[in-house]
Amino acid sequence: MQVADFEPQGGGEDAPPRETRRDPGVTRREAHVPGPRPGETRRDGTAAGDPLMRLPAVLAERFETVAELPVQGAESDLLLVRDARGVQYVVKVFRRGFNADRDVWAKLPALDSPHVVRVLETGHAEGRDYEITEYAPAGNLRALADGPLPPGTVAAVAAQLADGLAALHRAGIVHRDLKPENVLVTGTDPVRVAITDFGLSRVIEQSVVFASASRTLAYAAPESLSGQVSPARDWWSLGMILRELATGRPPFAGLSETAVIDHLATRPVTADDVAEPRLRLLCRGLLTRDPRRRWGAEQVAQWLDGASPPVAEPARPVPEPGPGVPFAGRRFTDRGEFARALVERWDEAARYFFGGGQEAFRVLREWLSGLPDDSRIELVDGPLSSRQPPDVKLLHLVRWLDPSLPPHYLGRRVTADDLAGLAVLAGDATHPDHRTACLLGRNLWEHRLLPVLAGFEGAHDLARVDEQWRAHVSAWNDLARWLRTQNALPAGAKARLPDAGTTSDTRVAGPPAPADDPPVVLLTLLALAVQPGQTRQMLSDAAARARAGLHEPVPWLEWLADGAGDDPLRLLAVARTSPEAVLELEARSRDVRAAEQRAQALRERWAERERRRLAGRNSAVARAVGWSLPLLAFWLLGSWIVGALFGGEDPDVQSVYTFLPGSGVPFGALAVLSVLAWGMQCGSEVLLARAQGRDYLPYGPWSWLSRVLGASGRGLSKASQTVSGAARRTGGRGCGLLLLAGTVPLLLILLLLAALTPVASLLWLLLLVAGPAAHAVAAGVRLHRWRQRHAEDERRALA
Repeated sequence: MQVADFEPQGGGEDAPPRETRRDPGVTRREAHVPGPRPGETRRDGTAAGDPLMRLPAVLAERFETVAELPVQGAESDLLLVRDARGVQYVVKVFRRGFNADRDVWAKLPALDSPHVVRVLETGHAEGRDYEITEYAPAGNLRALADGPLPPGTVAAVAAQLADGLAALHRAGIVHRDLKPENVLVTGTDPVRVAITDFGLSRVIEQSVVFASASRTLAYAAPESLSGQVSPARDWWSLGMILRELATGRPPFAGLSETAVIDHLATRPVTADDVAEPRLRLLCRGLLTRDPRRRWGAEQVAQWLDGASPPVAEPARPVPEPGPGVPFAGRRFTDRGEFARALVERWDEAARYFFGGGQEAFRVLREWLSGLPDDSRIELVDGPLSSRQPPDVKLLHLVRWLDPSLPPHYLGRRVTADDLAGLAVLAGDATHPDHRTACLLGRNLWEHRLLPVLAGFEGAHDLARVDEQWRAHVSAWNDLARWLRTQNALPAGAKARLPDAGTTSDTRVAGPPAPADDPPVVLLTLLALAVQPGQTRQMLSDAAARARAGLHEPVPWLEWLADGAGDDPLRLLAVARTSPEAVLELEARSRDVRAAEQRAQALRERWAERERRRLAGRNSAVARAVGWSLPLLAFWLLGSWIVGALFGGEDPDVQSVYTFLPGSGVPFGALAVLSVLAWGMQCGSEVLLARAQGRDYLPYGPWSWLSRVLGASGRGLSKASQTVSGAARRTGGRGCGLLLLAGTVPLLLILLLLAALTPVASLLWLLLLVAGPAAHAVAAGVRLHRWRQRHAEDERRALA
């Protein structure tokens, strides 16, 4: 199906179309309605010389007619059109005298099922109603109904049409004309369908109303003959469609309309020719004549989930009095004919004779007593009178009646070849035979039915199969219990190794075992007993594919597979647990991706922190220069004092290197040296600030001065803590105040000594050299410690 993203164009729906009437509340167009507007295409809507039916003018202004669709109804014509963008749609133009139900039109926007074709626009033009819908290039369901479809395909169509009908009925709409022509195929691989054509639809305001009958009698419910309109009518039509898809034969083929009406009015439509049991049950439920007891959305949903809702049995004609056992409206005197009837109507026979009705069983027992076969006493007093399920009793009865029949159980043939495929059906929950296969496998095991089935002609090997099957089950249970005790296997893998065939009566003591539900393991072991070579090869291939499908080894699966060899039970264990290995690798990959995402987030946060740190370089350098300016003042002041007290009068007479009283270095030379000393200290701080960036600001050597100036009343003790980086790490009091208290007296003592000694200038020169050198060394130590702390912060941030 092609659906366009519609955009309003010029001349929108508010533009008054010529020769077109749009009644309020009758015509509607979705906001994204398609197509060109007036003036963009030809008014007549057809190509030159095309004899196609003319579109109403309001549509011809927006669309070009492509073709007249071959599927036409008595009430409308269908045209394939395209808009200016080349997107194709279907326009349904009602013929004069036929009008769509306005209440239905009003409810169409509320439909929310993908299996109901969207009606994009409805309207009235030139005295005729019209609808614009999506276009499905694959055609309708009639194209697929040219032969029997696989049961899985029929079940998929049933599920989709049931969803569409449920959506219609929730909106209060009854389709009334559901048939293959009104079911569009929107996809072919897999098959996808959608209900269309609401021309005869009616809105239901009460449980049953009366209106004109549908014109498509072949798919019409019996009550439609009297004009009743209810949701049950659509469910009957669904049953007729599914019956046709399953058998490949259209209903009432070759019959006249009068004959069809007579059949619908007087006789039921049977589903006996539907070969697949589950589909036969669905058709029987949908084709129940009484609309009050007919299957609806609830029962179909239960059937899709694998259940078997009860079917209201049609009233059977009472057989004429006479000899024989009465069943299904007939009297049977021939044992073989009676056995074949029981097999064909297995479910009905089991309920009728052994489902609790004592009268039917009494009549059967009386009929059996008249047969010239002494073994009837053992049959009646044994299996037929036991507490076994009705299906088991019926099996014993059929085998006794006609052992020449092929082995059957639950109405299904049970030969050795049939048993081999039960495991596949049990493992596919979507297959129509899934529930039957599970029930069949459990019954064969729990009631030991294979030896009973071996009594049929040509089925003697089933007794050997049963012995081998039970040996395999015992060996598997021992292996599964041992594997569940191994610490190498994760809990998820152990949960995939259930005991096979165990019940509350046969379960061994110990921890509860996982349930084999559905009984895939049990039926796989049955296939191994029936076809040992083929099943062993299948298990070997499955184990090999499981290992090859892993992008990296899983240790516990490698251990399990390496020890398997050609043991089919170990290979089965590998195949059963391999999905857990896939889940483990997927979980591991998710953990790796999550760890990578977390690491990436941490790296991004650290990178953002580094960006902010480096963004503070300029501020740090400016503060480093500003904080080092007091050092320049100190050196210049000291040099001035030394030069004033001890500097020589005549530099040509007195040498800097003389050690005579009164000799010294002039202030000019000391000032130059002071600037050089400050330059060395300032350069050390600038380099440190460039490396630390924003981190330099709270740890600068003169940060206490900045804090004192901007502290707004904070004390000197707080400033002294800031001077020491260690104080910020330990929380102890800083040493800035002690440094001040020790540094100032020391300088005063040095100046006093310089004044009292003839080598004062030399001592000051040494101080000018040693001080900056010590500062540079201290700056290097601070840089080293900061780098260590920075590396530790990075490690913690990325951990």
